[in-house]
This record gives sequence, structure tokens and C-alpha cells, in this order.
Amino acid sequence: MHRFCGIIDRSASAAPSIADSAVVRAALGATSVANSLATASFAALATAKRARSIEALHIADDLIVVADARIDGQADLRAALADLAPPADAPAAALIAAAWRRWGADCPLFLYGDYAFVLHDRDSGTSFAARDHVGARPFFYALTGDRLAFASDPAALLALPGVPDDLDEDFIASILIHRKFQPMGRSFQRAVRRLEPGHRLFLVGGDARLDRWWNPEKIAVDDRADDAATIARYRQFVEQAVTDRLAGATRFAVHLSGGLDSSLIAAVATPELRARGLADPPGYSWHIVDPDADPDSEPGWSEAIRARLGLQLYAPTLSTDEMAALFTQDWTRGPDIRNLLHEAAIQRDAAARDVEVILSGWGGDEAASYNGRGYHPWLFATGRWVTLYRDAGRPGVRAGLRTIYHAARRTVRTFRPQLPLRWRPFAGHSLADPAFVRRARLLPMKVTREFGVRRTQHTLLRYSATTGRLEDWAISGATRGIDYRFPLLDRRLLEFIYSLPPRMFRRGAMRRWLIKEASDGLLPDVVRLNNSKTEPLRVAWIDKALGETMVLIGDRILASDTPPARARYIDMDRLRKRVEHARRTHSGRDPALRLALQFLDTP
Repeated sequence: MHRFCGIIDRSASAAPSIADSAVVRAALGATSVANSLATASFAALATAKRARSIEALHIADDLIVVADARIDGQADLRAALADLAPPADAPAAALIAAAWRRWGADCPLFLYGDYAFVLHDRDSGTSFAARDHVGARPFFYALTGDRLAFASDPAALLALPGVPDDLDEDFIASILIHRKFQPMGRSFQRAVRRLEPGHRLFLVGGDARLDRWWNPEKIAVDDRADDAATIARYRQFVEQAVTDRLAGATRFAVHLSGGLDSSLIAAVATPELRARGLADPPGYSWHIVDPDADPDSEPGWSEAIRARLGLQLYAPTLSTDEMAALFTQDWTRGPDIRNLLHEAAIQRDAAARDVEVILSGWGGDEAASYNGRGYHPWLFATGRWVTLYRDAGRPGVRAGLRTIYHAARRTVRTFRPQLPLRWRPFAGHSLADPAFVRRARLLPMKVTREFGVRRTQHTLLRYSATTGRLEDWAISGATRGIDYRFPLLDRRLLEFIYSLPPRMFRRGAMRRWLIKEASDGLLPDVVRLNNSKTEPLRVAWIDKALGETMVLIGDRILASDTPPARARYIDMDRLRKRVEHARRTHSGRDPALRLALQFLDTP
């Protein structure tokens, strides 16, 4: 589900027709399909498409589109396409083809939804690829000369003929040294690239060009935005985003952590599903389920929204053997298991319940439920101390002065120097072999400076772990037939959010002001007004489980007669000591050890 792979061989473009020339060879499905691409003709693949009812291909005399896509706002899109609009029951790939014919390389600007696609236009000789604004659909590619290979995950791409799998040592060093390093356009393989979110790739003649089509930082801020109108529009955008993501499936589940984001999504989706005569979505939490828990606790928050909506709540967990199996997966060819330590159990349970789609609130913190980070440091650093004083949220001189003091501290923290990446292994922050680090060229890492609301929002959305988790959940979910959808990352909603002034995100002591006001009447106040992001119960469970698993995996590696092939990148003596420390402390709070173990090729 939602996997595609293919090859565009542009050297064959002089052939008389696409259907006869195999200019494009493409397939949708499991990785094994890729093995047939070297010999299968394009006509044969087109026949297979019809026989299997695969909707990710659009074929015409002059154009082919291969897509993993869900397109929103189709009524408006069809109106803009006018006479080029395909039939109402046409697949997403046909809409993308029509958009290309209408707007050319600017077509992503008019396509709302989650998508990754590749097309080849024989008339112009142009090949073109694009990925949605946040990267909800993964896209990996390898470009060598006139040949573009592409896939939804690195394993599928590396299974295609002619894609080399030699490792990129600069990438390895960078990701082992900094646990928050974001890969951006790189991957573990030197030849494999990620098409970054909001980017497009042009292949014209012998030239390849990559640029960014989504630039939300250029959206103008409306400083005169009215509170009541803003709240009403926010709710409309959220309701539309949720409704659009209910298309094309009948079996849904929801994340239900007890936080604002997942709770709002569930509160909007559940009555709509009932109105359509569909089953209630099971709710999934990452912490224990306890109906009798303290209302002001993780299970208490989840129970409050569960009871409000009348849903069933589940919190499946991985056994030690299941978690160990995650560590033995080849990280260089698949997801980062840090994003699966909780979610893999949910995927297993959801698949057993025949769930097709999981609606998630992930990504809300970066924009739709933004808490105003960066606002107070900006006020302090720019001399707006009176405004800062008045934003204390409590009356009195003491409250105002404390607000100024804490803003000053955050400003200093924001701009304090970072420990250079190359020093981190020597400070114990990484188990990468020092000799390997010395010869590697470390890749640049974007440092998030929480200074100013707009700047912080853009930096978090583009350079934080948001896309990494979307990508990993999409890849792992596809193996179980599960599609993830993220209403709070809807582009229409995000572009509205970016037009708002800072006061919409923080009012005095109330952070996340806009989503809290918009959720009034939808969520219980214990959830709606909660400011805490701490999760002691979840952290305690994962700490214990990780500690046991890392000792198990470490012992297995160290007991092997033959060291792992990738041991040349790791300081194995220090790894042995860290495994012994984890055994003594029964703790998994060692990110350096965790990264090293999941990178090593475990026997």
C-alpha cells in the first residue's frame, strides 16, 4: 500500500512512442515488483495496472505519471483545470497529469494533499518529480546520467537494477555524532537521495535542477487579524482537513494521547464517521490505559477525551523480542527505529483490526497548535520590555519582572555556543570511532534558534524531526497496509497559520492560545487547558524496555565470533563499557549506545 518504484531511462526518448519504447518503466507495489523492471516492457506494466486496479499510473500518448498521492480540494482543482479536468472518478495520477498540462512545473502550487510523483512528458522531453509540502509521502531517488530511479523507500530503490548501495561515510559520521541530525536530502547510501518536502526536481536535456516550490516564509502576516474571526476560520480549516482525510477508506483509527492535537482530531473525526455510518475509530495511546487514573496525569487526560467521545482506548506495547527485532533491521535501508518504539505496536494491533487509516495529530506543535516559542526572547532582545512586562499573565510588579527575567534566560540559552560536532565523540556524546570521525567530512546541521515566532515556526517545520517521523511511519505502515494522515499539517491550514501575528499563539501565561480557544466546547477542559508536555509514565516504560533490549542486542554483538562489518565505524571498546553500564543501571537513557546498536549489522 502506498509504495511505488520505477525507472526513467531518458536515453531512449527518441523512440517513436512511449507505449512501445519503454522510455519509462514503472510499477506500484511491493519491493519484489522492482526485480521485474529490468526486463518488463512498459506495455506489459500498463496491462498489469489494469488487471490489478492500480490507480497510481496515468498513461497517455504524450505523458506518464507515477504517483503515491491523495489530492484534497478536488472541486476547486477541477474548476481551475476547466476543460482539462479528468472524469470525476479518475485517480489522483490523472489529476496530477492535468495539472501538469495546465501549469507545468508550477503544478505543485495548485495540488493540495499528500503526494510524491514522477512524470515524463515526451513532447517536451522533460522529466519532473515533486513531493508535498511536509513530506507525508516518502520519495527516494538515484540519478545517474540519463537514468532516474525512484521509490517510496530506500529498500525498494536499492532493489532496482543499477542502483549502487555503497555507504556514505560522511552521512554515517554525522548521524552517529548528533542524535538530532536531520538527513534532509541525503541518505545512508551515497547514490540515494531524498527529495526534500516542498521540493521539485527537473530533468531537461542533460541538466538536472532541484528547487523548493513551497516557501511559507513569504506569506504576509496580518497584524490586524480579529480574534473571533481567526478562531472561526481555524475551526473551519481543521474540520475541512479532517473531512478530506476520511476519503477513500472505511476503517479508521485515531491517536489519542490526551494531548490537544490528537484530541482535537478525534473530536472532529468521530461524529463525522458516525454520521457516515462507519465504525467508531479505536483510540491508540503510547502510555498505559487506566480509567481510574488521576485526572491530571497522562492516562487521566486520555481517559477524559475517551469518555467524552465514547471510544475504546488501547495502549499496545512491544515485547523485548519485538523491540530487539527492530534493532536488527537494517537502518540504512529502512525507518529509524526511534520513531517505531511505540508506534510499531500500534501498527501491529491496528492491522489485526483491519484498520486502513490512522489519523494523527503529529506535527501540530510546529504550527497548528504552536505555543508561541520564540516570542518572549524576541520581545526581550528587541527592547520591547513594556510589552513583555504586560504579557506576564498575572497582575503585579513581581510577575512582570519574572517574565522579563525568564525571557532573558531563554535568550541567552538560544544563542549560547554549541559544542562542535567533531568534539562530541570525545565528550562521550557518540560512540563513533574517533579515527573515522577525523577523516569524515561532517555535514552541516541546522541549529534551531527559538527567536521570533515566525522564524521558529519555519525552522521547526523544515529542520526538526517532523518529516522524519512522517516518512518512517509511512514506510513501516505500508508493510501492514496502513496509511497515516495528518490533518494539522494540511497546507491550507498551515498557510493560514503563517499569516497570523504572534499574539494568536500566546497570551500571557496561556500558551497554544489559538487551538485552546478553537477547541472550546469540543474538548474537556482538563485536556484543553493543560500546559504540560511531560510524560513520566511513558518515559519510564520506554527507558526500562530500551535498557533491557540494548543489553540483549549488545551482548549478541559482542559475543559473536565475527565482528559486524560496520564495526569499523564504532569504538567497540567503549561500546562494551556502555553495554555494561546499561546492564548495571537497567536504563535505556543512552542515545549514543542506542544509535550505535541500531546502526551495527546485528548477527
